[in-house]
Amino acid sequence: MLIFWSMSDDPSALPAVLARHTGYLLNRAGAGAQREFGAALQTIGLTLRAWGAMNVIDADGPLTQHALGRALGVDPSTMVATIDELEVAGYVQRRPHPTDRRAHALHVTGAGRDLLGRGRALARTAQRELLAPLSPSEREQLHEMLRRICEHLGPPSPLSPSERRRPGAR
Repeated sequence: MLIFWSMSDDPSALPAVLARHTGYLLNRAGAGAQREFGAALQTIGLTLRAWGAMNVIDADGPLTQHALGRALGVDPSTMVATIDELEVAGYVQRRPHPTDRRAHALHVTGAGRDLLGRGRALARTAQRELLAPLSPSEREQLHEMLRRICEHLGPPSPLSPSERRRPGAR
């Protein structure tokens, strides 16, 4: 008879060999945050990408699809599809760009701002739940450290880091 040994009966337990690696921990925390926040956004009909796009347009807009895609690290065809979905739903509007006849400027509509407000409330709740094990000062420290890491990494890109370093990569 074969007996199988399991590390733990708790599926959320961290394997010690992986818990020593900060990159693994960041990835696992990010995946958990993405899963939980994504599920919360689905309740109001938004994806993480659409929520992010609407936030950037609201804060920095009006801007072009190209500029938005660069800011989010999303390839152009995926960005067009995301904006198409938001426009059909009535949350974002394409208008003629004031200085470039070939481009459209993106604007969040009134309905989009209402939905964005609901999404931001969900974001605050999800963040509070994610960071529950930390004290307020630890939350601030974590935020600052993650911000510095992201700044060090540079702007997001739809290409992997190895693809960005290759000669001839977009």
